[in-house]
Amino acid sequence: LPPSPRVRSTPTTSLLRILIVLVCVGHCAGWTMGQGMSASQFFLYGKKHFTQTGYVNHAAKYTKTEQLEKLNLAGKVFVVTGANSGIGREIAQFLFRQNGRVYMVCRDAGRAAKARLEIIADTSHRDEDLVTVVADCSLKADVQRVASTLGRLEPAGVDALVCNAGALLSERTLTKDGVEATFACHLLYGAYGLAKVMEPLLRASAARGGTPRCVFVSSGGMYTTKWPTWEVGSSSAVVGVKEGEGEVPKYDGQLAYAYCKRAQVLLAEEWTKAEEARGAKPGEGGIQYVSAHPGWTGTPGLVAVYGDKAAWLQPLRSEWEGAEGICWLATAAPERVVGGAFYLDRRPQVKHMAGPFFSEGSYTKNSRAEIEALLAQLECAAGLT
Repeated sequence: LPPSPRVRSTPTTSLLRILIVLVCVGHCAGWTMGQGMSASQFFLYGKKHFTQTGYVNHAAKYTKTEQLEKLNLAGKVFVVTGANSGIGREIAQFLFRQNGRVYMVCRDAGRAAKARLEIIADTSHRDEDLVTVVADCSLKADVQRVASTLGRLEPAGVDALVCNAGALLSERTLTKDGVEATFACHLLYGAYGLAKVMEPLLRASAARGGTPRCVFVSSGGMYTTKWPTWEVGSSSAVVGVKEGEGEVPKYDGQLAYAYCKRAQVLLAEEWTKAEEARGAKPGEGGIQYVSAHPGWTGTPGLVAVYGDKAAWLQPLRSEWEGAEGICWLATAAPERVVGGAFYLDRRPQVKHMAGPFFSEGSYTKNSRAEIEALLAQLECAAGLT
């Protein structure tokens, strides 16, 4: 018999092979139809939009009036968490280069100082306008200290808070507060808690005519899930059972991350509704809350988590390409920004794609009751009031 003809590998056949692997893995893992559809469509959509190719295509549509390098941010104050590396550092460096006063909130003092000096060496801006604040955004006391420090240094207020700090852990790890670390850093204290304690400073900016906003750096991973039960999302024992005395749900680091990223999107939505309900408009005393996705970016964190599997996400964006849309979101005129929206590359995106042919579907949507329960549970667990 003649040898079978070899099938030439093309981008399309490679995607189909990966998709088949995803389906097979999901079937073996007992995925539901909703899980399989949301995961596979997230991947296929991501290969078109979240990669470097997606960024290049999106950026080609920017208008001439959207040139970030021409911004002058003198007199504006920014706070960026997780600012010593990756996307956070790119955001901090851009804001500082454009004459903004930037506070870099970092967990490690040594890495923060090193990053600060490197950023200063790369610009002619005044070095006193780049300040490090050492704090662990997964800890209650630390986020409270960030707010008190900024309140002392910037009594006139803060123009933008970028909640970027995070971690993706493969094993369940507890903080000093006894809270699961991914949940604490990405949601309980690093997003919800920090935004709450910084709200007075954002309002102070609004009172002097500023247009403050809070940006949650979320992830496309949120497309794969809705916010689950509190016990699963926070990786905690059932209510009323002390840590160590009750069985906690099985931990999956990537799902824990995705749950928190979905919740960040919900926070931006809900707090935008709250601002509208109180009649607080952007530029008229209101705060804009938004969430954003940096795309698949070649940060140290991504490489550490995915290793060889990062090849599936190629071509990865550079750190600047991942940060650029978030820089725009933190600095754009308020009329250009849609409160409560989920952004990628300066444009609002759909928030669900779990239905047939990339329609929204219902698998990743939370009910009104589930969202209200999440907000109430966050308020109780954070204990900031």
